[in-house]
Amino acid sequence: MSQTAQELRDFYMALTVTVAQQAELERLQSAFFAVPLSQQDLTQLESIQEELKKRSEMAESLSEFSQTLAEFAGPKTKETVAQSATNLGSALAGIQQLPGTGFAPEALQHSGNLLVQWIQQRNTRKMAQAMDSTLAALAEMFSREKPAYDSINRTYMELAQSLALELLRRKQIRFDSLALPALKPFGLVPAVPAEASSSSLQEYARKQITERTDEEMAAYVKASEGLQEMLDFMAQRTHALASGGPLPVREPQPKSTEIERWVHLVAGESKTCENSP
Repeated sequence: MSQTAQELRDFYMALTVTVAQQAELERLQSAFFAVPLSQQDLTQLESIQEELKKRSEMAESLSEFSQTLAEFAGPKTKETVAQSATNLGSALAGIQQLPGTGFAPEALQHSGNLLVQWIQQRNTRKMAQAMDSTLAALAEMFSREKPAYDSINRTYMELAQSLALELLRRKQIRFDSLALPALKPFGLVPAVPAEASSSSLQEYARKQITERTDEEMAAYVKASEGLQEMLDFMAQRTHALASGGPLPVREPQPKSTEIERWVHLVAGESKTCENSP
């Protein structure tokens, strides 16, 4: 549970960064190309960013809570356990509808009010029963909101690509980073101004823009689908413990690498980008 929660936290953090970057691109597009800037769109992006941040904080609380559960049989005091449960309950209750979607996460909100009930129970089955509805609601929320997550990532990448290609067409970029791999081993710094670029160099840059776009979007698909699979498995396993049924036979393959790869791409830390200045 803790690992899945951490992956979920990182995913939501990366989405939050993506929304913030989209807002910056909207402003850049307006400044460069005299495109009208919609304050309404910016306000909605701010609201989306705030809700994604809440989801990231909720996932962090879930990770801390699951660690507390793992240590429940140890020397943890009841007060510490209660505080962990209270923190998660508050985080869950604070989740609101994501702007632009038709799904209201009411089940997740209500589950936050029930978490403190497990504190008096020191039976694994009863603790699982207390978490069963929460994790099922969390998996459902991710599934129902996933089209919105997909749209956030796709919209950002399409806008970034269109602006990059337009700046390339106008020769308003430099090509230093393209030459950096050849000079970096020698400690040299490239200086390739736009006006000195050849058509072949421009074509190389254009290809790199489109390939990076495809790379990021493919990485996002693997990350989001992998995380959905992890959430579903976590909910199914908890339900099995709560109901006394058989545990899921097959655990999904680890998806951490796929999720981390997309998160790093959002942060500009992919291997293909590591030579950028």
